[in-house]
Amino acid sequence: MGLKSLLVCTDAKTVQILTRVLLDMGMDVELCGDPSIARESLSLHHFDAILVDYQSEGTTNFLSQLRSDPTQQDAVAIAILESRNNAPEAFARGADYVLFKRVSEERTNRKAASTSTRTERRLTPRIPVEANASIAYASTENDVTRVLDLSINGIAIYSPKPLPRDCKVYFQFSLPGDPGTIRLSCEVIWQNDSGNVGMRFADVPKASRRVLDYWIKNRVGDQLQVAHSPADEPSSDLRQKLVAQLGLIAAPPSDRRHQPRHQCVLGAQVSRAGSTVQQRCVISDISSGGCYVETSEPLPVGTSVEMAIRTQELNLRILGNVQSVHRGLGMGVHFNTDTLPAELKQLISELENQVAV
Repeated sequence: MGLKSLLVCTDAKTVQILTRVLLDMGMDVELCGDPSIARESLSLHHFDAILVDYQSEGTTNFLSQLRSDPTQQDAVAIAILESRNNAPEAFARGADYVLFKRVSEERTNRKAASTSTRTERRLTPRIPVEANASIAYASTENDVTRVLDLSINGIAIYSPKPLPRDCKVYFQFSLPGDPGTIRLSCEVIWQNDSGNVGMRFADVPKASRRVLDYWIKNRVGDQLQVAHSPADEPSSDLRQKLVAQLGLIAAPPSDRRHQPRHQCVLGAQVSRAGSTVQQRCVISDISSGGCYVETSEPLPVGTSVEMAIRTQELNLRILGNVQSVHRGLGMGVHFNTDTLPAELKQLISELENQVAV
C-alpha cells in the first residue's frame, strides 16, 4: 500500500490546492470536513500525514486527540492556519508543523506555472494520452470525454461540465495501439474552471489492470521499476518532502516531545520548586517525559516546578522544568526523570485503556 494522508478541511480552495500537491507527491488523499467523522477514520486506518484546518469548528482539540491515539503516533501532524498568532497553540496541542494558507496558495501557483518546463516528479509517471472515453455517473449515461493523461493510479480527463464529487464515475475506453477495452470506476479528486479533471482509480477489474500496467510499462521503460514504493519511504524522507512541497514551519525544539502524548483533563496544583504559592491548573496531555499545563499565567522557561496531580485513585507529586511557554495559553513541562513516581506509569496505562475503550 502507498502513503495515505487525511485532510480535515471544509475550505474548498484549500482542499483543491493541498489535494493536488499531495497527489503530485504520490500520496492518497482522504478528504473529510467533519472532525467527528475524521475521528472514525483514524480508528479504522493508519495515516502517514494528517492535515487539519485549525480554524474549522470542532478541530481545536483534534490534534490533542490525535496524539493520544497510539495507532497514529508516527503520523506527521500538520495544522493549517490563517494567522501566525495561532501557531504556538497548534504546536502546544501536538502539531509537528504548521502551514499558512496564503503560503500554500503562493507556492502551489508557482508550481503550476512551471509545470510545462519541469521534469515529471510523480512516483507513478503520467503518460500523455489522446483517446476518447465513454463515462457514466449519477443520471448521466454514455457521455463522451477526452483522456489527457494516465498513470497506474489515476487518470486526467477534459470535461466541459463539472463532475460530481460524491459518486463514482464509470469509464470505458481503449488505449492507442491496444484493441482491448478498459472498464473501471474512478473518484473525482480535483477539477478546475478550464474543464480539466483529476481522478483516482476506485475499482479496476483484473483484466483491465493487466492491460493498463502492460501499456504504461511499455511507454515508460524502466521508470516504473526504478521508482520506489511510497510505502517503503522512510518517515524522515516523507517529512522532508512535505516541508519542501508545502513550505511547512516546524515546531520549535522546546515544543517537541519524543514520548507518546496522552490526552487528558487532570486537575493539578503547580508551584515554583520550594514555594508554597500554588496555581490551580489543568493538564491537557501527559507522557512519561512531560506534560502540557493549561494556565493563563505560565512561568518563565527554565523555571523548576513542582506539580501535585490528584485523581480518584492516585496522588502524584512530580518535579520538572518549564520547557516552553505560550502566553495566555499554558506551558510545556519536562519531567525530572530521576524523581518520577512509580504511579505515573499507572496513570498513563489508565489513559491508554480509556483510549482503547
